[in-house]
Amino acid sequence: MTSEAPRARRRERRSDNPRTYRVNLAYNDTELAIIQTAAAVAGLKPAAYAARAALAVAKEEVSPAPVDWKERLRTLGDARVAVDRIGTNLNQITRVLNSEGVETPERIDAVLERVERAIQRLDEATMAVMEGRA
Repeated sequence: MTSEAPRARRRERRSDNPRTYRVNLAYNDTELAIIQTAAAVAGLKPAAYAARAALAVAKEEVSPAPVDWKERLRTLGDARVAVDRIGTNLNQITRVLNSEGVETPERIDAVLERVERAIQRLDEATMAVMEGRA
């Protein structure tokens, strides 16, 4: 009888740099369940998962961020996209004006309003980071 669950991968043993030190970690029931679930998704044993995660953070390959930062990061990403779109709009307006065309005041006002909103959002996010709120 074969199991449908994928087997956990094993780290290849390296004779040139063996791991001789152990760290004992303790978890409560909820924490252990979270680690076991994440390890299973990654195809690793819980100890291997915890070791990889800890090393990645220690090496600054990843930055541990609280879950509530996701919305802040999404806001910054959205603001970045908005500013990029505004730049595209300004380029289009400039192209029309440089070709002796006519641009409507309404369109120019709409673009400038988007610029002001995007800058305000970026300023708020920047202040939140500077004040340690983000």
